[in-house]
Amino acid sequence: MGYPRPTPFHWLSVYYGTYFFAFGVYLPFWSVWLAWLGLSADEIGIVIGAGVMTRFVVNLTLTPRFHLPEHLLPAVRWLSFIATVIGFLHLMATPDLLWLTVLSVAINSVIGPAVPVSDALANHYNRRKLVDYGRARLWGSLAFVMGSMMAGTLVDSVGPQTIVPLAASALLLTWGWSLLSPRELPVKEETQAIARPPLRLVLRSRPVLMFLVIVSLIQGSHAAYYAFSAIHWTQAGVADVVVGYLWSFGVVVEVMMFALAGRLFGHWQVQSLFRLAALAVVLRWCLTGWSTELGVLFFAQSLHGITFGVAHIAAMRYIQQQNSDKIIALQALYSAIPMGAVMALLTVVSGELYERFGGHSFYAMALLGLPVLLLTLRTEPATEAVNH
Repeated sequence: MGYPRPTPFHWLSVYYGTYFFAFGVYLPFWSVWLAWLGLSADEIGIVIGAGVMTRFVVNLTLTPRFHLPEHLLPAVRWLSFIATVIGFLHLMATPDLLWLTVLSVAINSVIGPAVPVSDALANHYNRRKLVDYGRARLWGSLAFVMGSMMAGTLVDSVGPQTIVPLAASALLLTWGWSLLSPRELPVKEETQAIARPPLRLVLRSRPVLMFLVIVSLIQGSHAAYYAFSAIHWTQAGVADVVVGYLWSFGVVVEVMMFALAGRLFGHWQVQSLFRLAALAVVLRWCLTGWSTELGVLFFAQSLHGITFGVAHIAAMRYIQQQNSDKIIALQALYSAIPMGAVMALLTVVSGELYERFGGHSFYAMALLGLPVLLLTLRTEPATEAVNH
């Protein structure tokens, strides 16, 4: 051992930092790169939607296989390695819809499980009192901000051709860091594992279905933002570097919301949190569709802490209120359906809408918040409903 082995906290902090730096380049600017290659808005929606759908399938099928602690570190290494290879393959991309869709499916099949697997590793160390998850994960959010700002600066000064090398280089650093072993390796716990019920059984619960509908409407409303906000803003004359600042500002507010959530919303009911997020959805996307003035856009971006952050807090609180044997299944469904399948479908729909209506397509996203104001969510444990 010729190198000082990092503590689990330092290992996870750097891993999150390098990975989310790459994701901070990918998420805001991939559509800009696809447009630079010559794809139309509806084709961009197909490519990005195929990738999101892939994450849905993989998170329901592959990710649950990494359930033992000793599987987690090798899984992270292999996922990082394959993501790096596919990332650099994008350098050979041509404006061919089929080829780009294949690349999107391939890269998302490995970056899809990366976060839940690394989160499982963090939770393992957290149970052993070796890691404070929030402090470690914070570096990922900060790196996301840095990645989007650097990408915006490079696109503005050099061009969209810098997006792939920057993201792929960050993935290379992620893989290289993952090859180091933390001082304390993940080991199997002595306690008996909790049996996980089949997902189809959990889906028979009406409260669970209502939960998934509510979260799908709120989080799905971000589809046009993730896929087309950068294109819309740059076409309106906003500099690429400012687009990076806008995305970064939204994430900064999100981080602040997570940090203050206990103080601000500690006594709020889950239903109230979802309705607050839904109101913010209506306001945010109406403002985004109405104006591209920077003052309006920065105010709209400040609502990301509510439309995403508060909705995520509410979802986690709902899941935590359930009986322990349902938590893993609910977490898988939350990652796969609202954040996967629904997001993929709405991304494709957003492409069609943006092709026809441009920035006015954000008004359709605003409409998704309205049903949540009328829906009622039962927050008692789901076990009863599932068993009946």
